[in-house]
Amino acid sequence: MFRPLLTAVLAAAAMIGTAAATSAEPGGQHPAPVQGAALLHQREPMSFGAFYYPEQWPRSQWRRDFNGMARLGFDFTHMAEFSWTYLEPEEGRFDFEWLDHAIELADKAGLRVILGTPSAAPPSWMGERYPEVYRVDEHGQRHEHGIRAEVSLANPKYEAFVTRLVTAMAQRYGHDRRVWGWQVDNEPGTFLDYSDSAREAFQRWLRERYGSIDAMNAVWGGSFWSSRYARFKEVRLPNATLAAEDKLSPHAQLDFARFQADTTAHFLDAQAALIKRYARPGQWVTTNYTNVTTATDPRRSHGMDFPTFTLYPVAGANVLGGDSYAIGKPANLMEAAAYFRPMTGTFGVMELQPGQVNWGAINPQPMPGAVSMWIWHAFSSGASLLSTYRYRHPLRGSEMYHEGIVGTDGVTLSRTGREFVDTMHEIKSLEAKLDAQAKLPSRMAARYTGYLWSHDVFWDLEIQPQTTLWHSWAYRNTYTQVVKSTGAPMDFIAEDDDFSRYPFLIAPAYQMVSEALAKKWRRYVEQGGHLILTSRTGQKNELGHFHEGPWYAPILDLIGADVDGFDMLPSSASAQVTAGGKTHAWHRWADILSPRPGTVMLATYADHYYAGKAAATTRKLGKGSVTMIGVSTDDGALERDIVRGVYQRAGVAIEDLPPGVFIDWRGGFYFMVNYNPQPFAPALPAAAGIVHGQAPLAPAQTLVWKDASP
Repeated sequence: MFRPLLTAVLAAAAMIGTAAATSAEPGGQHPAPVQGAALLHQREPMSFGAFYYPEQWPRSQWRRDFNGMARLGFDFTHMAEFSWTYLEPEEGRFDFEWLDHAIELADKAGLRVILGTPSAAPPSWMGERYPEVYRVDEHGQRHEHGIRAEVSLANPKYEAFVTRLVTAMAQRYGHDRRVWGWQVDNEPGTFLDYSDSAREAFQRWLRERYGSIDAMNAVWGGSFWSSRYARFKEVRLPNATLAAEDKLSPHAQLDFARFQADTTAHFLDAQAALIKRYARPGQWVTTNYTNVTTATDPRRSHGMDFPTFTLYPVAGANVLGGDSYAIGKPANLMEAAAYFRPMTGTFGVMELQPGQVNWGAINPQPMPGAVSMWIWHAFSSGASLLSTYRYRHPLRGSEMYHEGIVGTDGVTLSRTGREFVDTMHEIKSLEAKLDAQAKLPSRMAARYTGYLWSHDVFWDLEIQPQTTLWHSWAYRNTYTQVVKSTGAPMDFIAEDDDFSRYPFLIAPAYQMVSEALAKKWRRYVEQGGHLILTSRTGQKNELGHFHEGPWYAPILDLIGADVDGFDMLPSSASAQVTAGGKTHAWHRWADILSPRPGTVMLATYADHYYAGKAAATTRKLGKGSVTMIGVSTDDGALERDIVRGVYQRAGVAIEDLPPGVFIDWRGGFYFMVNYNPQPFAPALPAAAGIVHGQAPLAPAQTLVWKDASP
């Protein structure tokens, strides 16, 4: 699948060993940190840092800046992620003197150092001499020097340059006690690659995956439109942008998405393996995924000791109306923490928005309190590391409107910078009171929820949405918000995880379902679990093909209903569904359900030729229950009522939190944050002792309390 260079490096990674993933323990706080990740906890429950770019500032100011970070209370700094042109100014000639000096000054100031590998920003000499290293976008345009991530991860020349530089860095700093850890690359897997290098690598990937061209043709539907191939060398990259009116094979597109994600994962793992050859005991390796990962799949990488992600909540979106545009997208941090934390039991926020940014369609100032609330939210979600991007406000370049902790004079705290620093000290004061041995309260453990997620399923949905009203990520946001409205702790999990750890399991729009998964779901329910399925779940098998049988064949016996078909309507049409005396509008998707004996209808279609048919059902099975929500309403209110009803029918006490209000628990303390533009008055226990904030909880504010009741 990959060249000998990568194969050798990955073999070394396997010998060295990586962090083993652990599943969440509903009865505990969060999964226990694994060996590499536990290194983060040796000094403080959550370490705070700030990005710094020595190459962008006069050397005479470095000492002042590092000392300033330390005085403000930062624990570490982050350097070198975009500095390839300074580390290797000429091909084969390395210059580490400037970085040595910066690390020395940071250490003298009392700061630990995270080093970034600068693979996302190669120097100009590389593209000038070896233009084949550049990636080609979906429009056939080859990218050029001067931006980030302009290279092809599949190009062997580029891979060789990365290997040489990372090896040199690891040899020099792997045993350096001042270097705390490493971040490989930057926001990996953000862009797709249609270069000749990618095409050749894709052909090798397919050969390894299928073994024979006939096997690939069978999966891709090669009998359709004479689209079969005679040999792997004929396969082109499926580019939907250039396909015009006719549609490419959805199975080819799904494999291309898998290939791109695999390429990114192996690229990251190769760098991690190189570093671990030379790293001293105690150094760790991570990368900083974006909080919304679409083109890459972090679970495909096995070389990171723990994951981190970047988070920029305020960039013009107004999800909850009112002033919520200045508070931030409510699902971003909540979902990212629930997704990344279960992978190893430890995660970090490597880049947190420090204030106003420059890259959004609209770039407003965060509301006073918002930056503080994000930090508290990350802490309460279990983060062990939090770094802000960046310490100094830049004076030039494409990010010159991107705010920092200190302003354009390099010394004065910005408004949001002051907020960041004050919150950092407040959390450090609270950390001494945390009880690391405390167990998640039984009230919260009883409603612990697993959210089944697969990037393969996500890609398949996006390839064949069937309606312009379908947006898979927004659909996901609807259900995560509903789960969190109950006050339930939530983990994103995969098919091979242990479902029995979670009293409740939800799998929204899980379109590709194998017979093995359907059986696993049934065992989970029969043993007492409560399963929630939604629109489109079970339409296809694991290959992305329809079943040769009735619609949704593998789940029909499970849900206790038949699926007569499905519908979607234009926005101009009128369509309603009724439940519990309420009427809800829908247009996006409707599975038309016919309940079997013993299955209860929860919602009914009110019009069209399927009026009176079920839109949602539930049934008891063994010791548990299965609920199927076949309709996607316009505002999600019906889904909220039905999902919350699953917990209530199971006899589990739940909260009633409005959208954007989240409750978490860590080390014996409860935390509540408010992304909603309206204040919220929580019903606190009589024995609650507030240690931070006040009730009612204002927008962009945080409330922390300890419940002294038994």
